[in-house]
Amino acid sequence: MHDESTPIISRIQWCRLQQQYSVTPDERAGWRAEESGLVDALGSRDRIAFMQHEYRPYFHRYKCGLEDGQAILRLTTITPGSMTPMPPMEGAGLITTPSRVVNRSVQALYEESKYLLTPREDCVGG
Repeated sequence: MHDESTPIISRIQWCRLQQQYSVTPDERAGWRAEESGLVDALGSRDRIAFMQHEYRPYFHRYKCGLEDGQAILRLTTITPGSMTPMPPMEGAGLITTPSRVVNRSVQALYEESKYLLTPREDCVGG
């Protein structure tokens, strides 16, 4: 497993912790479905059809986990090749090496990263 997967691993651990503190079996199954989605994203699997058919009451939570996991992986797999050298700013004295910036807009990164490290409200209890 790569170091890039650390945020998704944290989310999987969060789901497992929530399962331990779940009061009802339905709540526990929801967290388990979300965890399954995250694990599938990490393993580059897509079991949407299976989950939709076999685990219909928890499909929404699975799909949230899968989509969030895929977004987390997109954000954490930025490679040095996708970065552009940026010369140091004049008079910035503290910068001794060129900074690097990602070839994606800040707004796009912000939109992708919203709510990824905490469960989405539309997933919890859904």
